[in-house]
Amino acid sequence: MIGVFLSAFRPTSLKYQTQLFQQICAASNRFARQLIMGLLLISLGLGFAQAQAWNALNEEQRSVLAPLEEDWSSLNQNRQKKWVEVANLYPKMSEADRITLQSRMYEWSGLSSRQRQRARDNYLRTLKISPEKKAAAWENYQQLSDEDKKLLAEKRAASSKRTTVTSPALK
Repeated sequence: MIGVFLSAFRPTSLKYQTQLFQQICAASNRFARQLIMGLLLISLGLGFAQAQAWNALNEEQRSVLAPLEEDWSSLNQNRQKKWVEVANLYPKMSEADRITLQSRMYEWSGLSSRQRQRARDNYLRTLKISPEKKAAAWENYQQLSDEDKKLLAEKRAASSKRTTVTSPALK
C-alpha cells in the first residue's frame, strides 16, 4: 500500500494509476478513499507538469532544436511537445523551409523574454486581421521609402511605451 502511495509522487504510468484507482475502490474507509483519490490527482498533475529533459531528445531532435537548447528547460511541456513535433517534421521539409526554420529559431533564442511576449502578442493580434487586409497593409508598407519606414518604426516604438496612465495594472 505504501508503494502505491509513493508512486503518486513521481510521473506515473497508466499501470500505476490503474493500481491506485483499484485501491480507491477497495478501500472501505471513506477517509482512505479520499486520501488515495487525492494522491491519484496529484500523480496525474505531476506527470503532466514535468517537462522533457534536453538529454531525453534523440540526436536528430537535439541537432534540429540546437538554437533552443539554452531555453529548453524553461519551456513548459506543451511548448516542448510542439517543438519536438517540429523537429520530427524537419526531415520532410524542403531545404528552403529548413533554412527559414533554423534562422527563425536562432532569432527567437536571441530575444529577451519581454521581446518574446511582445512577439506572441503581435502574432495573436494579427490573427484577428483578414488575409486581404494584411496583404494590402504589407504592400503599402513595401511602397514606403526607407526613411518613411524608419519614421513609422520610431512612431510605433514611441506609442507603445507604457505610461502610468496606460499601465494595465492601474486600469
